[in-house]
Amino acid sequence: QQQQQQQQQQQQSTTIIMHRNLLSRLDMSKKGSFYEELEFFDDEDEDSLAFARLTESRTFRDLSGSQQRQFRLGNDVMISDFVGSLGFDEVTDWEYYYENEDDENDERRVVQPPPFDSSKPKRTRSSSGSVVRLFRGELIGKLGSSLRSRGLDRRVLIKEFSGQTATDLAQAEMQSISTIQSLFCEESNEKAKKGEWASSASSRYLMSKTNGSTKTDDANLLQFMELIANEKKQYGSSSISSSSSIKNLPFVAILGELTLTELFEDEDFDPNEWYRSMGVKPPKPDSIWLIYEYAGLSTLDNYAQPSIKRWANIPMKKGIWGNMIPPPPLPSWRQRARYVTNGVLKGVLEAVATLHENGIVHRSIGKSSIILSSLGMDKQEASSPLTVSTSTLRVKLTDLGFSGPISDSSMDESFCRRAKAFGINNIIQETTFSSSAGSSVSATNFAIAEDLHALGFVFIAVLLSVLANIATPTYASIPATDEDTLQRLLADIFEKDMDEFRDYCEAEEIWGKVVNLLDENNGAGWDLLKAMCFAREKASEMNTDLNDGEDNDPPSFITARGLLSSPFFDMS
Repeated sequence: QQQQQQQQQQQQSTTIIMHRNLLSRLDMSKKGSFYEELEFFDDEDEDSLAFARLTESRTFRDLSGSQQRQFRLGNDVMISDFVGSLGFDEVTDWEYYYENEDDENDERRVVQPPPFDSSKPKRTRSSSGSVVRLFRGELIGKLGSSLRSRGLDRRVLIKEFSGQTATDLAQAEMQSISTIQSLFCEESNEKAKKGEWASSASSRYLMSKTNGSTKTDDANLLQFMELIANEKKQYGSSSISSSSSIKNLPFVAILGELTLTELFEDEDFDPNEWYRSMGVKPPKPDSIWLIYEYAGLSTLDNYAQPSIKRWANIPMKKGIWGNMIPPPPLPSWRQRARYVTNGVLKGVLEAVATLHENGIVHRSIGKSSIILSSLGMDKQEASSPLTVSTSTLRVKLTDLGFSGPISDSSMDESFCRRAKAFGINNIIQETTFSSSAGSSVSATNFAIAEDLHALGFVFIAVLLSVLANIATPTYASIPATDEDTLQRLLADIFEKDMDEFRDYCEAEEIWGKVVNLLDENNGAGWDLLKAMCFAREKASEMNTDLNDGEDNDPPSFITARGLLSSPFFDMS
């Protein structure tokens, strides 16, 4: 019947997954020289106009000063090296329906199982290519000296956003991060609360060019970076929960913007010199450069491989007699499992909870958008296979280019299509009128559910890769744990039955200990994964309950904060 009847396809949902290409994985060829004619600014205030485009449509004043602060290249910041690029994949899931069928309820029937036809794929991907370039730099001058004297890290991460798509990403990232940064500063520093940090930040560029003094903003920025480094202050938001608080900043903080106007105005600027120094094309005048705290470059994507393989890549050290000393042995599996569950995974969920409690959804959570960092100067310590203590671990979200306020979700056409695919049809795209009392509740719940759904598959991938119990680093028979494979297994093959997926994992000898871990506390781990991976389905059920309007028990909401109470995170 499936072969004889014509089938039509309808886009079910489109999601965005950020991906990074770090320099260590790039084929960097420096043969010859590169020259590209640049269009220079005709107006000395062109950089201010570009910055205004980035920060347009603001509805609040950023008390941290990150939206107003502009650094000067060579005076405040030095670019050290090119470290990689950033792009994104647009992932579209498809459903197929029987065409021209008479149904008294006017409902289309979904083809199940999905057609085994290469022209009718269940999932498609389209890649953006590189839209953002990543550089490493450091703060110099008096600010850099002050940071060094206090034992703080002078290094910074610099992102170059070039083109309209990248500019939109920069604007969304700046808006989301500065929203929470502003609240953090308001609750942590009296001067920031009064607007003094924002005021000094807005005049930094002008003061630097006129009299060369940025003393006031240097002092304020120093306090902000101490706040980031120490992360002792707890704060809360009343956007969703009046009692929400965090111990550590859940994202890579933004310090300000880097302006390159003077570089382009310099008649002696040679693009070939840039290429020879950095190995990449010189910047374009219309690019936007944002400066972030340096949290390292170790993503969860780099971390998600068997511990013994990462251990085998640790270089040996030379002893005092010139003999080679191998690295220490791997900690026990139980110790590593506790670090992954109580440290890494719980830290990620804590970070997402903080975003949601402050009214922000990430919308592109993936292994590449999660940074494993450390409190000390060695930012790679957290991702070492030898590390099992969570005391210095800092998990940070990054790449918030597709993030935005939860309250704006219902105005996004693609979001409404995705919600409709799950039977949530009462989300309207208007800001001044709602057709039903449950509309805004459904939109909020589904927006949060999308983040939890994506994070659930990140959890599975990390558990099945990092904790895979393989005997040797060269073991090659590890089943795939990428998102597409896991989605296909859970959704198509096992039809969203977590028990069947458990049996599949149990059949693999290398995952036996992982299955036992998830079985502990009456299957708390499997319950957690089920709640996250199928959060969108739960949101759909809740929407149905709201529309029924019956006087029954109130619908249950799945939140990141609520999932943190899972016994799975109580591993001893």
